[in-house]
Amino acid sequence: MMPIWTKSGEKHAVTLLKVQDCHVLRYVSKEESGGKTAKLLVGGKNVSPFSKPESAHEIFREAGVPRKQKVTTFNVTDDAIIKPGTPLYAAHFRPGQFVDVTAKTIGKGFQGVMKRWGFKGQPASHGQTKTHRRPGAISTNQAAKVYRGKKMPGKMGNIYRTSFGLKVWRINTKHDIIYVNGSVPGHTNCLVKVRDSKLPTYKDCNKNPPFPTFFADGDEKLPEDLFDEEIFQFTDPSVTFT
Repeated sequence: MMPIWTKSGEKHAVTLLKVQDCHVLRYVSKEESGGKTAKLLVGGKNVSPFSKPESAHEIFREAGVPRKQKVTTFNVTDDAIIKPGTPLYAAHFRPGQFVDVTAKTIGKGFQGVMKRWGFKGQPASHGQTKTHRRPGAISTNQAAKVYRGKKMPGKMGNIYRTSFGLKVWRINTKHDIIYVNGSVPGHTNCLVKVRDSKLPTYKDCNKNPPFPTFFADGDEKLPEDLFDEEIFQFTDPSVTFT
């Protein structure tokens, strides 16, 4: 993470996400997927072709791309058809829009109720013996059972979580880096899934995004850095006299 400042002097912490070796693998129509929308299969981060059997390479050979570490799906409209093998860049997004980021959280192993659920714990003295970090009663004698969903010790983390409505402050087109507001799930250098925000409040904030995506060999030429209009750039004077 790193800090950025707005023109009004507000400081924000941002997370840097790199778009690395992302290619479209296949377009799945609405009829084939059996759902309400069409889907795109997208793979990211090249890996050694010898880590999987030959039968697992068919989808990558059809798209003409190296084998990917992760393959995921994105819901798209019927007119958002992208040819298999097309690379995806950070310029697919634009500063000022909002995105949802999904990743697997950091695994903490088996943890107690104080770390897992934030329980206060029991007193440190007054007759307490070996129960300082225990949960206490988990039911009543009238119920005579433990209700489903009771907060108890167990495995913590290592599940998929989504951070909704993160603002894109900056795009670096040279190194394909997205600067999103706040933190995202997962550990450093993990793989994340970034998509347009599903929150109704932010759907109208996407101003003229490239459709269906940004093509590097197209007519649109972009500068090395794209900034949101609220971002303070250090090349600008910090104090102006009128």
